[in-house]
Amino acid sequence: MSKKTDQFETNIVETIKSIKALPYAIPKWMIDIGIRPGAEIIDVERVGGSGSKTDVIIRLENSNPIKISAKLTSADYFGKWYSHSRVIKEFGEDAFYRLVSDCTKWSNWWKTNPSASLFIGVSICFGKRSGNTAREFTDVFTYNDIVKVVAGFGLGDNIANCLYVSSEVPGNISDLISKLEPIDKKTILQLSSDFKVVWRPINPMTEYTNRGKNIYTQFKPYQRLSQMTTITNQSELMKYGDYVEVEPNSLNHNHLLSELENDYNIYIPRK
Repeated sequence: MSKKTDQFETNIVETIKSIKALPYAIPKWMIDIGIRPGAEIIDVERVGGSGSKTDVIIRLENSNPIKISAKLTSADYFGKWYSHSRVIKEFGEDAFYRLVSDCTKWSNWWKTNPSASLFIGVSICFGKRSGNTAREFTDVFTYNDIVKVVAGFGLGDNIANCLYVSSEVPGNISDLISKLEPIDKKTILQLSSDFKVVWRPINPMTEYTNRGKNIYTQFKPYQRLSQMTTITNQSELMKYGDYVEVEPNSLNHNHLLSELENDYNIYIPRK
């Protein structure tokens, strides 16, 4: 999470802290999810944390809380760097294997593109993206999957029940409520119009931290080379193998680099 996003959420909390109660005039959708008009505000805080989709929670007297997923208008990602375990936990094994299959097909298409840099695996993000590394989210996932990315899954304070997308901090509680949106089909479909699966082929020679991210396809050599061979570009790598599907074993770029060197005599320099 960026410092800009952290400050955005903190400023929302500070705005609401001085407010004693909700207005009596609130939208019907808020009433429908158990938020009581005029309820006293007991507490407001940032939630955040890994896996949490609620960024700001407003706890109310004799009422369900307002659990806000807050996004800056300029934010590029709703879910950054999904691990194998997180995909399976949130979406299930079927969704994991759909993602792996699609990623592998894309990689075997992208591998000879003149714009492709050296890569042995592809990690993923979800969010806004255009161009060749963007895949329509709805081509791989379902409507319910999109809800999970935006709101989270299960029960509890970490699961958001409304969305605040803006570049401005609300001026008061009425301003906040007027800009809150329900996490319903209409809102989700609006979001998904530019909501993508983002393929992230990582060049091990130019990236360091991102090499620790899980991969959804892997380069697989046809056979072990007779002697240690140094590879520094994509066209050279493609002489020796293709991209194949992975299992949910948390394989990352670093693991695969070591496997290629130890088992196949293929050495790729690391940053």
